[in-house]
Amino acid sequence: MKFTKLIGAALILTSVSAVAGKEDDVLATMAIQRANFSVEQAIEKVSSDYAQYIIEFEIDDHHNQATYEIEAINFETQEKHKLELSLEDGAVLKEEKKNLKYLMVNRLDDDELQALEELKASNFELGKTIAQLKQKYNAEVFEFELENEKGITFYKFKLMNEQGPKRVIVDIKTGNVLPVMKY
Repeated sequence: MKFTKLIGAALILTSVSAVAGKEDDVLATMAIQRANFSVEQAIEKVSSDYAQYIIEFEIDDHHNQATYEIEAINFETQEKHKLELSLEDGAVLKEEKKNLKYLMVNRLDDDELQALEELKASNFELGKTIAQLKQKYNAEVFEFELENEKGITFYKFKLMNEQGPKRVIVDIKTGNVLPVMKY
């Protein structure tokens, strides 16, 4: 009997967590739609002022204000930047930076290094890709991350339109866009 109750409680918590995650995705999209400073402007600002290679992007909160949370790598200075920019005006509300090496040990794992090296060697244009995804799917891009799996380096994007959330993967080498299917 106790086991059945535990399973029931676990299923309820999982369902509540899934709903909360979807609600957060919708709120992130609404924040972008209200923004005066666009995703593309945020990408351009971080790429030109801090670090060329953006590895992660999402919508977050900073003192009850919606922000773009962006992680990026600068190979020249060997630093990883984590920034929060205001959706209102692009102001930097929070900035952290760390050296990529600590006590002569690289803070990035092998997959991250491989992904960054491939991104650096490619002609991939993040801003252009985001614009193409927005147009193709008539959707807002509200989250993405650079990854390397099975020897392929790609960006995994989350988008939202009137039909709901969508995930796509973009191969940085070929530019091919493939939707992620749910099983």
